Amino acid sequence: MRLYPTFVSYALVSLCLLFSSCKDKKAINVYLVSKPTQEAPAAANPSPALGQMASGSPMGPSMPAMGTSMDQSVPPPLPAQVSGTPPANWEAQPLSSMRQASYLVKGTNGTTGDISLVVLAGAAGGVLDNVNRWLSQLGQPTITADQLAKTVKHVTVPLGDISVVDLEGLPQGSDASKDGRIIAGIASGDNGTFFFKMRGNAPLVESQKEAFIQWIGTVKKGENSPTVASKQASSPPASTENKPQIKWVAPQDWKSAPPSSMRYASFTTVGKNGESGDVSVSVFDGEGGGDLANVNRWRSQLGLEALKAEELKSMIVPIACKDGEILLVDMNGAKARILAGWARIDGKSWFFKLIGPAEVVEEEKAKFEAFLKSVQFHP
Repeated sequence: MRLYPTFVSYALVSLCLLFSSCKDKKAINVYLVSKPTQEAPAAANPSPALGQMASGSPMGPSMPAMGTSMDQSVPPPLPAQVSGTPPANWEAQPLSSMRQASYLVKGTNGTTGDISLVVLAGAAGGVLDNVNRWLSQLGQPTITADQLAKTVKHVTVPLGDISVVDLEGLPQGSDASKDGRIIAGIASGDNGTFFFKMRGNAPLVESQKEAFIQWIGTVKKGENSPTVASKQASSPPASTENKPQIKWVAPQDWKSAPPSSMRYASFTTVGKNGESGDVSVSVFDGEGGGDLANVNRWRSQLGLEALKAEELKSMIVPIACKDGEILLVDMNGAKARILAGWARIDGKSWFFKLIGPAEVVEEEKAKFEAFLKSVQFHP
């Protein structure tokens, strides 16, 4: 076959553009979601934005279609034969030609997050290619297969086994009120692939993480949907007998929420102006990441610059609890504030976090510190 000069020139230009897009950029942290301890009930009927197809409503350049592969060659979407129950605060959006579900969640000060479900025929690129595509959307360098194996986690839900990643980064020139973080899940089966994705303002996405995972747990496929390989046999539900014990005294006006896949406990607090703050308690085996890496991750959620090791020491305030010590940092960004504490006890890492508008966090700071002081790791 004869190659004409025009075609050769086009191919060379394409290769140059491809390799130029792979330059190293700011490092990114990829965070994990472990298997849920309980599942939210499935809906009896599909929600208005789930289980139907519609045309139009393109996703726009700021939110690339989740099913779009890196070379823009995408498998066709499958018929929408799914149902599920979204959180009450998610607003249903008109569906596009790619989406089987589409929602918008709104936070304070104009912050937003975009949530979608796309079901494609075939393997649709695999986990690594799609994770690297999402990283590129956030202006971050790609990762290798070895790095992926160490970072991706699995959630077992009625739909099957979901590979979940949590990615952070703000592309140059992007609006931090609408971008900065992606949490995504992939479920691959013999006949197709489910893509769940939430992208938006970093603190808002953080506050919606558990709701997002719980929503995935309610999604069910219909007769024509892909058969997703389940790993339930090899990953039995977590035993409550192995759940680490802890005791505390929470403020009376904190509203408790059920624990979820990432959280040991959750609370909501409401400020005088009606805005809410989110309190979470999480526990992980091992060191749970380094102190500097965790603090810089939280700072990145607020749009703050990363700290150096010597700078971190002056920020940490030790809080004496009932039988140990919790280290606390206070970080204030332009649109949100985070109080975060951590302790490593008996081979586990505990994290205590309050995030919300600066005014709400200031109102709750004394209560949060009192909460930390009440903690007993060996009740």
